[in-house]
Amino acid sequence: MTPRTKLCAAALVALAGLPAAAQDAPVELKASRRLAPSALARELGAARATAAMHPSTQAAAEDSKPLELADAVRRAVARHPSIADAIATLAQQSSGIEVARAGYYPQVKLGMGAGLNNNGAAGARRGNGALASASLSQMLYDFGKVSGAVDQSEAQVRRQQAIVLRQIDAVAQQAAEAVVKAHRYQSLAEIAQEQVKAVEKVLETARLRAKSGLSTKADPLQAESRVESARANLLQVKSLLAQSRERLATLLGAAAPALVAPLPQQLASELRFDQAPDASLLPDVLTAEADRRVAAAQLDVAKAQRYPTLSLDVSANKAMGGVNPGTLERNGFNHTVMLNLSSAIYQGGAMDAQVRSATAAEEAARMRIDAARLVAGDQARSLREQAAGAQARLGVLAERRRSIAEARDLYREQYTLGTRSILDLLNAEQEIHQAAADQEAVLHDLWESRIGYIGATGQGRAFYGLDNTTVQGMELLP
Repeated sequence: MTPRTKLCAAALVALAGLPAAAQDAPVELKASRRLAPSALARELGAARATAAMHPSTQAAAEDSKPLELADAVRRAVARHPSIADAIATLAQQSSGIEVARAGYYPQVKLGMGAGLNNNGAAGARRGNGALASASLSQMLYDFGKVSGAVDQSEAQVRRQQAIVLRQIDAVAQQAAEAVVKAHRYQSLAEIAQEQVKAVEKVLETARLRAKSGLSTKADPLQAESRVESARANLLQVKSLLAQSRERLATLLGAAAPALVAPLPQQLASELRFDQAPDASLLPDVLTAEADRRVAAAQLDVAKAQRYPTLSLDVSANKAMGGVNPGTLERNGFNHTVMLNLSSAIYQGGAMDAQVRSATAAEEAARMRIDAARLVAGDQARSLREQAAGAQARLGVLAERRRSIAEARDLYREQYTLGTRSILDLLNAEQEIHQAAADQEAVLHDLWESRIGYIGATGQGRAFYGLDNTTVQGMELLP
């Protein structure tokens, strides 16, 4: 037998002597490298979602009523799961305050044990059998360890409250932007439909003139080309409108109404760009400020760890059918009352490291506060200038649209009289509808700037009517 054969035989013998679990290890390793979502869902006990119709196929309760901007925002924040997630986390953080405050109250423990004890004295009886025990420990003074933990938990709750506000503002911003976008393509679809009708009228006029011999057959062909182009543009706009409605339906949790109501010009007139917002009320600033409070409380706790803790400890035990190891009496009872002063003398530099870590965290939180204020101010100024530019362009585009409409009417009369070519009339029709589309685009750019300014300055809850209402169980106040 060759050495290689001997080695293989020895390996087989060793493998046969291994436990079954060891032999199955490669199989388990191979199975752990497989990804099966259905099997993973069964193992995790995930609830299978019921087959539900897509929101766009569900009957909307308010389908006949145009969708208002503020109403869409309220419907979105009332059902968005990210807000529910933030609120549930807030409830979890609130429970942490009670956990921290428990350090002020006595800790009571009850227990039962059994064993054997020999105190080593000559002729002494051994304690054995079951032993029932009870103990009570009350912290008397700890140099701020518990109070610091309570302050830290309260600051974490404040931070989560700011996160809830930030999430509500984010969902409100998304819903408002979706409404503005849907209204944009709704308006552009109407303009594109009007363009198709106008070019079709030109085509009809060109055919009549060609039949009567007043123009060549090239005029209807050119008009037909413009009609097809207008129809293609209409289909493209309708596709974009359908996409924007799907996005809106996702936020609303139901099919979007057939029409979006005109954007609220009255509310827009109440929006003031010349007043500097109070940056201290912004959710991002509040979150950073709460982070600073958390770090400050953590620093207090870390410093308090350097000092001792004074506590009152009371314990009692009673032998149940045996000898008490403390009194060496059958069924004996023993108790102690002690004042304990405990302190950690050395922990390998952990306490100093905790102090340095908390100090750095507090400084970082201060920088995040300044950064949040800086970003909010920059966004507000940029959006304000965008809104001012869009407002100025609206006046120019309105005048351009009026002058092109006059030229179109003049070209139409001249083409009928035969003194103007059909290309001039088709170009005029295209120009007037392009001017209308440009005007609508700038108008909605203005609204997007307004929506962005509202979000950047934290005015969303007041602007959309969310103040003094209840959102998913949370009462919102100014």
